[in-house]
Amino acid sequence: MNKLLLILLMSTTVFANANLSFQKDIKPILDKRCVVCHSCYNSPCQLKLSSFEGLIRGATKEEIYENRIKPANPSRLFIDASNKKEWEELGFYSVLKNYKNTNIMKELLVQKQKKPENIGSYSPEKDDLTCSKDLKELDKYLSDNPYHGMPYGFPALNKKEHKLLISWLESDIKNDKKEDEKLSNSLVSFEKFLNKTDIKYKVTARYIYEHLFLSHIKFDDSKHFYKLIRTYDKQGNIPVKTRVPYNNPKQKIYYKFQKITSTIVHKTHMVYHLDANKLKRYKELFIKPRWNESPYLPSFNPKIAANPLEAFKQIPAVSRYKFMLDNVHYFIMTFIRGPVCKGQVALNVINDQFWVAFKNPEFDYTIQDKKFLEQNFANLALPNEYGGDSKISNIIDIYKYNEDTINYYENKNSLYKKYNNNVSLNSLWKGNNYGKKDNDAILTIYRHFDSASVHKGALGNLPRTMWVIDYPLLERLYYSLVAGFDVYGNTQHKLLVRKYMDRLRIEGESNFLEYLPKDKRQTIFNSWYKGTLTKYLVTYTPSNNDSKIDLNYKQLVENILDYTKTPKDNINYIQNPNLKRSKKYKTKEDIENELRSIAFNNKMNKFKEFSSNNYNLIYMKFQLNNEDLVYTMVINRWHDSVAFMFNEEERLDVTKDRVNFIEGFIGSYPNYFIVVDEKDIKEFFDLLEKNIDEKRLSKFFVNRNNKNFWEVYDWFQNRFNESNPIESGLFDLNRYYQKGLEESHSFVFATNILKSFK
Repeated sequence: MNKLLLILLMSTTVFANANLSFQKDIKPILDKRCVVCHSCYNSPCQLKLSSFEGLIRGATKEEIYENRIKPANPSRLFIDASNKKEWEELGFYSVLKNYKNTNIMKELLVQKQKKPENIGSYSPEKDDLTCSKDLKELDKYLSDNPYHGMPYGFPALNKKEHKLLISWLESDIKNDKKEDEKLSNSLVSFEKFLNKTDIKYKVTARYIYEHLFLSHIKFDDSKHFYKLIRTYDKQGNIPVKTRVPYNNPKQKIYYKFQKITSTIVHKTHMVYHLDANKLKRYKELFIKPRWNESPYLPSFNPKIAANPLEAFKQIPAVSRYKFMLDNVHYFIMTFIRGPVCKGQVALNVINDQFWVAFKNPEFDYTIQDKKFLEQNFANLALPNEYGGDSKISNIIDIYKYNEDTINYYENKNSLYKKYNNNVSLNSLWKGNNYGKKDNDAILTIYRHFDSASVHKGALGNLPRTMWVIDYPLLERLYYSLVAGFDVYGNTQHKLLVRKYMDRLRIEGESNFLEYLPKDKRQTIFNSWYKGTLTKYLVTYTPSNNDSKIDLNYKQLVENILDYTKTPKDNINYIQNPNLKRSKKYKTKEDIENELRSIAFNNKMNKFKEFSSNNYNLIYMKFQLNNEDLVYTMVINRWHDSVAFMFNEEERLDVTKDRVNFIEGFIGSYPNYFIVVDEKDIKEFFDLLEKNIDEKRLSKFFVNRNNKNFWEVYDWFQNRFNESNPIESGLFDLNRYYQKGLEESHSFVFATNILKSFK
């Protein structure tokens, strides 16, 4: 009887293993507990678990972000290889390879069950993970690092999740059969448009592709997201493998929309909507107008193709600018969230908070004057023309770009003088939804150390700087940091892009300063760039043109907000100094009144002792009796200057840091979660303003050691998905606060937190 029972149990287990569904049983666990760190280029060991294909591809010891003299071979999932042999040639190895009924992935999961504690600090993007390629290496690694099982630096999977994953890993690993789906009518219409053989359509298709290749396209009649790809076959099965989107494919190509099957992660989720109105708009902008020249296929020569101002000079510049303004939030987001994922290249060159406005196309004389851009092609050249294999000698051209910058400024200043220097508020763009809540005339950019976010409207307090972007600046921002940025490129390439971004930042700031009286411009600019060496590293050429506006900096910014009907932030942009604390915290108004007081008075002086590059983006949940409120705490760190690449810490001034509180979610990489029950709200605010220490913080701050961490994470993630189902995606935990607090500190209020999520 016992033997029969054992046989039955064994057969049941095998049957269960054989019938586990990757899509229904396994993928949800990977998404909630693994993809939160293993997605994009910054995945530890490049192990991407956001798709079955990424799991099968495996891991590698190659680092994307290491310094290198020669460029690395691209290893983009779904593009650069398609089978085991090809991935092995690129340095990848399986984490599922069977070693006597076990494998690397299983061993890491089992190790976490054995040693669930998180001792010390955890930073997956910086730690030496060794990326073990076989069990021998893994045994050595876990012997030296016994608390480094998976999930790395977070609580272990619960028993049910663990058993399911182990059972699947011990079975015949395979993906579910994918069912054919009916194509959306909009998708068919756009593919037809992009693949027309008429020369005007072919040039238009190339321009659109180069601007949308990173987007997650949402058709109005489909629930899925798609990527626009170039392919050598009509079915879309042979993708073009060029390093950047304007490289020569060398054969006939087709444009296809490829369904995104990977899990959507927020840090790379840049949505672009396509529908019948958008197709009509494309025809209005590109097909109907008379072009500057008879249409011809643009050159693929990198010196031309890398600069869209020259490559697409045949298309009216006004059409190109309006195309970008139609979705300007998307385009600014691409250089903030673009191909780098880990964004120091684009981000240590910008301030922690600033606002951006845009030139009205009718008053952007760089495009209204049909000769100006062509006369300045040499001055507007991009360092991306050298490609990802830039030579050390190319770095010398950094100085050439300074000379080009001065020439361009002088020419543009003369241009505006020629047109009576019409620099007034009506020369600014009013946005796509003028007078409405989601208008994009003003955008807020937040930097969160090595990530950043872009938001419609004027968030936060009065920013230290502001930009005005015109067409040539917008196009070069996109091509320098997105279309022409090779994440696999060498260090020289990244250095050139980083230094060129200095020019682009100052150009945006200079455009804004032209709206101020000419006698105030240099003084304000100097206040943005402090330090004795700074003046040698920045190139600013203020014009002698008069502005029609006689205001100081703050007055000008506020007039721009009024002109574009952009409301001030009702929590952080406060004029009234007589803010009183609430005695009770029962309503949203009570909470926001207190946040307002903290932000206005900048009371969190002691909290700034904790301010660091790993402690400045925090999601807060206030549990009131009748509702739950979510806010993001954003710490904006003060830089005396952002003109230097290195030694950033030396230019920080913690006494001038500011805190912003924004309703909802900001950014993709939370550094901390906070949970506050209604009865404890007063204590929490007292803590922020007065007595701060780690022991007291742990009552509200959910440390990575908290036993209920995953329940808290799930709540915030679900709330984000519910609040914005189209734009949301999984948050990334690679940059969660590194230090694991002692158990006595971290678990004190774990039981109460758990109750709140049930």
